[in-house]
Amino acid sequence: MMSDLTIRPLTFADVQRLSEIDGEFESDRFLDVEKTTQGLEVTWRLAERPLVPPFRSTDYSFTETECDEIAARLRKGDGLWLVAEDAQTGRLAALLDMEREGWHHAARLWNLAIDRTYRRQGQGRELMRRALAWARSENLRSVWLETQTNNLPACRFYQAMGFKLCGTDDHFYSNDDIGVKEVAIFWWYELDSPLPSLDGGRGRGWG
Repeated sequence: MMSDLTIRPLTFADVQRLSEIDGEFESDRFLDVEKTTQGLEVTWRLAERPLVPPFRSTDYSFTETECDEIAARLRKGDGLWLVAEDAQTGRLAALLDMEREGWHHAARLWNLAIDRTYRRQGQGRELMRRALAWARSENLRSVWLETQTNNLPACRFYQAMGFKLCGTDDHFYSNDDIGVKEVAIFWWYELDSPLPSLDGGRGRGWG
């Protein structure tokens, strides 16, 4: 069922309500990172494989610390912050949290969170289109973000939106990220690319 959602700018009053957004996810597949090292020659290979048992996140709700960090970015004011709100219930259903990083003329997408109840309705695609349009209007060269190899629904969404996988960090979360099957990967969208369309290619879970 399609929900009546209104996209509007994030306010400071909204920040304390971000816990209303259920950002948890499940995935039964992941990107397995295979690393080969010989001196200074290092090769990483990513291969999609089944994840047994499936991964179920438990820490994708917004903590007080994360809300404080979002509020600090919002106070700085050099970026784009949007929420989607259910017009009937007033509940927050989605957040886009993106900040300019002037030193390399790019924008970092810190958060694109869609509540599980409201996924697969086009909200993620619309928020991302607005993010890319804003970055282009600011004459930035790229938008970039980080996600995990076990968040395959998000990876599929970003790929469908035109992002390119550009790197990995196998020590980003712990000293054994490969072993625990949760490795940081990085995505870039070069802003000379056309804006993605709203139809087709919807990423499972995030669109």
